Amino acid sequence: MQQVTLWEGSTSPIVRSITRTVYVGSGIHMMVPDGCWDIAIIRNSSGTLVLRTGQTTPPVPFTYRDGDEVLAISFRASTFMPLMSGESMRDKGVALGGIGKDRFWLGTDVVEIPTFDNVDGFVERLLRNELVQENGLVASVVSGNPAAATTRTMQRHFLKTTGLTPKAYSQIDRAQKAVELLRSGQSAADVAFSLGFSDQPHLIRSLQAITGRTPRQIASAAFV
Repeated sequence: MQQVTLWEGSTSPIVRSITRTVYVGSGIHMMVPDGCWDIAIIRNSSGTLVLRTGQTTPPVPFTYRDGDEVLAISFRASTFMPLMSGESMRDKGVALGGIGKDRFWLGTDVVEIPTFDNVDGFVERLLRNELVQENGLVASVVSGNPAAATTRTMQRHFLKTTGLTPKAYSQIDRAQKAVELLRSGQSAADVAFSLGFSDQPHLIRSLQAITGRTPRQIASAAFV
């Protein structure tokens, strides 16, 4: 069981969501690919850990205990950290070295660990110090208005920024849209048709590979 508070109020255009989760009980939470990379602050009985995760392609299990707290800042796919390219971080997580109780190293910068209430200031500092940057070409594709570029150039920019090919990113994005439609009550057949899957079995295979769940499990709210 878990309690989740999602803050949608970020003023930063490079952040898609900020999620604070306080877990009740012990168990495993499956983190599914969502087309974002994250900086996660994990607080538990052992202390505080700042984790930088890259884009993921399969579901990733996260083991939690009662009282554990996770503050996750999800950055849009068009952003990247020059220190840790998307390509080098795909399906990986790196613990960022801590300094005392409230700071950590990010390259040669010492950064204050953010809280749920000051995340925007934290993100602004990352941008100001160019610790996080945006790839305009990838941003144009993600926004649905792709700039002119050769296939080879697009592939190179996507891999460096996201760690994914444009095709892999679009598959994850389409799976996310399918989850939203299924949760809204649409049937699997309608979702498959509206999102361009070849048929319903194609939808099922895609969702199982990316989310680890079937359309039925997603629609029944068993998918958390």
